[in-house]
Amino acid sequence: MKCSYCLNEIEKGTGFAFVSRNGTTRYYCTNRCKKLNLDHNRKLKIRKAKPKPKAS
Repeated sequence: MKCSYCLNEIEKGTGFAFVSRNGTTRYYCTNRCKKLNLDHNRKLKIRKAKPKPKAS
């Protein structure tokens, strides 16, 4: 099988398998590939903090 991020060949018995909620499986050769790919696919909304109201 091949790494889902860098497409290197993964030896049998090594690497990581990530199964998402919808049932798709992704394979990674190293922890670095796993972190880079999962952080890239994550969509986070960045919001500015609202100012707190001043106590009267």
